[in-house]
Amino acid sequence: VLLRPPEILILSEFFFAVLSGVVFFAAYAPVTIGNKMIDALIYSVTYNGSYLAVEEIITIIVISIPPVKKALDYVKQMANSR
Repeated sequence: VLLRPPEILILSEFFFAVLSGVVFFAAYAPVTIGNKMIDALIYSVTYNGSYLAVEEIITIIVISIPPVKKALDYVKQMANSR
């Protein structure tokens, strides 16, 4: 399956958001649910995945709207003609 640029951007944003969550924020925000500590990686994946999944869905919907798709194709055509 080939990924289109929006999917590549979302996946790279997810990767770096999770990485920064684990590296930088884990020490400052330990999360306890009930009486269990949540691992920083699991928390970061859950937190970042929840809003980035919604962002991906909205992006795909907007890009699929015919006038937007036509405008993006025009911009690509103009960029390739230079």
